[in-house]
Amino acid sequence: MQSKNKDARTLRDTIESHNNNYTLVRLILAASVIYFHSFALSPGLHDHLSMAFLPVTTVGGLAVQLFFFLSGLFVAQSFNKDPHVPSFILKRFMRIWPGLFVCLLVTSTIIAVINKHPTFLQYLKFDEFYDYTLRNSVFDLTWYIDGLLKNNASQSLNGSIHTLPMEAKMYVLLAFIGALDMARTPTRLAIAGAIAFVAVVVPGIVELLPFTLLNADYSRAAAAMFLAGVCVYGLSVRLRIRLWQGILLITGAVVSTGMAHVFLFYASAAWIMMMIGQSPLIGKVWRPKQDLSYGIYIYGWPSQQIIMALAPIHLTAYVLTLVAIPLSTAFASLSWRFVEKPSIKFGKDFPAHANALTLKKHRRVLIALTTLLIVLVGARWAAHHWASAPVQPMQATIVNFGPQESRAGEPINLQPNGESAIWITTDGGSAPDGTVIVMDGHYLSSQIAGNVVTARVDPSILATSGEKSIFLERRYADRIERSNEVKLKVR
Repeated sequence: MQSKNKDARTLRDTIESHNNNYTLVRLILAASVIYFHSFALSPGLHDHLSMAFLPVTTVGGLAVQLFFFLSGLFVAQSFNKDPHVPSFILKRFMRIWPGLFVCLLVTSTIIAVINKHPTFLQYLKFDEFYDYTLRNSVFDLTWYIDGLLKNNASQSLNGSIHTLPMEAKMYVLLAFIGALDMARTPTRLAIAGAIAFVAVVVPGIVELLPFTLLNADYSRAAAAMFLAGVCVYGLSVRLRIRLWQGILLITGAVVSTGMAHVFLFYASAAWIMMMIGQSPLIGKVWRPKQDLSYGIYIYGWPSQQIIMALAPIHLTAYVLTLVAIPLSTAFASLSWRFVEKPSIKFGKDFPAHANALTLKKHRRVLIALTTLLIVLVGARWAAHHWASAPVQPMQATIVNFGPQESRAGEPINLQPNGESAIWITTDGGSAPDGTVIVMDGHYLSSQIAGNVVTARVDPSILATSGEKSIFLERRYADRIERSNEVKLKVR
């Protein structure tokens, strides 16, 4: 039961009540990310605030790390209340995926509409337009759609989403902790979180895993902050945020160097955030009722890009920030009302009542998301198989390839992993980025290195005899470029 004396509240009391400022904290962090990105999307001014945090981090980097800390804190709280792994997975999926999926579709469509050439109608017949939403929604990150934002400082449609795969990995790690029955009590969560924290921060341990956990420069710090949040939740019933703690942490951060300085810097930042989170004075000033931070975060970058594409004059980073925050907030409000809130509600209701009545109750959001997904997949398939853009000759021409002969059912250019491969050399310049090898009607996943293009060959292509046509192809929204054709003889 919460104490009447607010100063006596534990951290657990604070985060489990509505009498806290963490929604406001999240909004500040989301706005900080927009501020930081403005200097990349509107070059010309120096980000002096980020310079103050160097070499440890930047304004955007700090905001992201604190987001991960809060995620660990509150997701651990949710998992502890309902420590069933399937329920946890569904809740996390419905919190992240629907909003992201709709954001990708809406913002890419708006940017394509305001683009003058190629036209929006041409993009509707361009498979890469649909790939952008479909690939990013499963965290196969791709940043560009050919021809869009070509006059902007960056052509990336949404740079903010690069942190979401790491967030998803942390959910998987927490689900694994739950599968080991370590999420049932706060103490178990604290122990499991501490062990995982040590494994992440000590170099060489997570690298022993059979998969890549930390694949970006910010990943180790992000994972550490998430797991620190998990640990803090586990200890939250005993923690009270006090001024003397901040004095010790900040003093230690100022006088220390090396890794101790980095550790104390982030610990100080987390303490300041938790101090703001429980402050009664700040709560009296403003306490938002809706948590729009996720929407502001994912809509922030595309909002900035839309503004820069439409602005008749160059906007400074500061002006861009001031304009982008209201626009992204408007997007976030609509996303919360029509996508995120109903999706979250389904994620909470279905594990408790997994029946047809629950599905019927939430049929609107489920039908809408399913329909959008089916339409996108179908449109992508149609755009890929029924390409209507004019075909033009590619400047790069095939001058050699190998092998040129093979036997049916036998591998070619056998690789160490047992796969077949083909290589092509070109003249007239390198093949354009995005070029693929087309072999017997199959589009092969291809790599370009100078004037050499290579690709893995599926065994089914080599299973039958005959001449297999081979050419290079690069698709654009308004045209398709193809090289000359050569043939592989399969006897």
